[in-house]
Amino acid sequence: MRTLERPFARVLPVLAVLIAALSLAPGHARADDLKDGKTALAAGKFDDALKAFERSAAAGSAEGRAGVGQVYLKRRQYEKALDAFHLAEKMDANLALAQWGEGEVYRQQEDCGKATPLFQRAVELDRRFPEAQLSLSDCLTKLKRFDEATASATRGLNWGEKWRPKFLVALGNIEAAKESLSYARTYFTRAREEAPNDPVIRRALGDFYVSRGTFELAYPEYQAAVSLDATDIDLKYSLAQAYYFGQKYQEALEVYRSLVAQDAEFAPGQLGLGNLLYLAGKADPRKFADRFPEARTPLEKYTQLNPGDAKGWSLLGRTDYFIARNTNDAALRDKAFEALNKAESLGDKNKDMYTIRARLLVDRQKYAEALEDYRRGEPEAEDQIRLANVYRAQGNAAAADSILGTIVGADSTSKMSKFVMSEQGKSRFRAKDYEGAVSVFERLIALDPGNDEAYYYSGLSYKELKRFPEALGALRKSAALADTRADRHFWLGILFAQQKMDDSARVELQRAIDLDSTNSANKGIAYRQLGFYKLMAKDWNGANELLLKAADVMPKDTQTAVWLGQAYQNAGNRAKALEWYRKALELTPGQPDAQKGVRLLEGGAPKPGGAQ
Repeated sequence: MRTLERPFARVLPVLAVLIAALSLAPGHARADDLKDGKTALAAGKFDDALKAFERSAAAGSAEGRAGVGQVYLKRRQYEKALDAFHLAEKMDANLALAQWGEGEVYRQQEDCGKATPLFQRAVELDRRFPEAQLSLSDCLTKLKRFDEATASATRGLNWGEKWRPKFLVALGNIEAAKESLSYARTYFTRAREEAPNDPVIRRALGDFYVSRGTFELAYPEYQAAVSLDATDIDLKYSLAQAYYFGQKYQEALEVYRSLVAQDAEFAPGQLGLGNLLYLAGKADPRKFADRFPEARTPLEKYTQLNPGDAKGWSLLGRTDYFIARNTNDAALRDKAFEALNKAESLGDKNKDMYTIRARLLVDRQKYAEALEDYRRGEPEAEDQIRLANVYRAQGNAAAADSILGTIVGADSTSKMSKFVMSEQGKSRFRAKDYEGAVSVFERLIALDPGNDEAYYYSGLSYKELKRFPEALGALRKSAALADTRADRHFWLGILFAQQKMDDSARVELQRAIDLDSTNSANKGIAYRQLGFYKLMAKDWNGANELLLKAADVMPKDTQTAVWLGQAYQNAGNRAKALEWYRKALELTPGQPDAQKGVRLLEGGAPKPGGAQ
């Protein structure tokens, strides 16, 4: 029996150690993950921090779950941060970190009313919680509860050399909010003297200068803060914002780009970059059209990171509008409209948003809704034309003319006035008020002699009025000023043809065909007219070649079919001639030339020569 007892006795202590080790292993793992998460968070390694905190939280650590919230808070992904802090609070109702985290989400979103009770609860749970104490002081300051704010900030003055300067800054902020600037400077100066190498202090000084609008003094403080800790993404963001508000846009753009490169999940960096690129494009949509596609990528990312933020959807929708306008992308235009609607549903009341949505509503012919959005927005110069068109579409011609007249009356020589005059003239032309159109375009020509469009519409108006010499003069000038425009040469050619100036007509119509890369109706008519000239010259094969091209463009044109029948008939091709005469009769039953051709061909052999 002893030989069995002795080995067993030796094994018992070993088993006890193993059992103890196994029972302690999860706790040690949680502690290690928590420690690793905090280290990574402090170093700005947010992905590593998130993974470590998630492991700790999965093992049951409320502090680990709150750590997850801290990572999202650093990245300003507020919805995810709030969810994490709420879950941490459920895991441990007395965890001060969870209370502070939830309050910090609200504070950063400018809601100190909700944040303050949470900070008060946090400092009750943890009597020495510097971050919570500072946040409480800040919110009390913003709520103008200055005595309470001072008491909160004073509490941390004796918490050691690491924290004392930060609480001195808090006291300086209170004095600044009270407009006691001399006292504020005293506190800030003491803070910098006590902690010259603390980047947080330097940023606080930068914040103070920004609040006073003295950006030139703010830049060196932020730059110093970043140089002291290049890993702190919040410091870089403060520098970018200072550059932006100080209108140093190129410098801001560079810092925003570096923020996004450092951490693509840092939501404010994506928003700041997208916003700045959008504004650059908006400043001159033609010159900086490429800025809009650049802006779309960070703005789309931001809406994924913070889907509940109206500002992101508003900027994305406005950006998509300009891209769609530049590329004629109907699907993207619809996306822009949806994004702007979502932005409004989330609370966006940006005037630019309403103006852009009004344009989209005009395109959709929802005029009443468009007018309402224009009232809430800030219509720009180009919108005056749209407003005039809306009023005209609603039958309110007086209001439309009043808007256009006001623009022209303000300065008839301005670029916008000339544009408006052109639109007025075209509107009268479309309404068949040709005398009125001529009057407007002649005035515009006097102000802008190089305006090819004014000559073009003036010429077309004279043509409709049968004032052919004036029409020819105007259309010739239009074609000379816009030699690469197919429509200018086309109508000049048609007018030459009507005036029996066939040689000139041939030149202009051929030029129109050469310039027209599409299969437009004008191109088909030009082919048909040139084919007719060949027919009259008894060049049957040449006529067929051109008329077949016309038929390809205009398959339902009766005149083309008739002339093809005549060309084939005169060329001796009875089958093809009958085919095209019958085609003409399908298109226009009873067409006399086609009927005559069919009777001749079905009644006997045709006599060669001459068009039938």
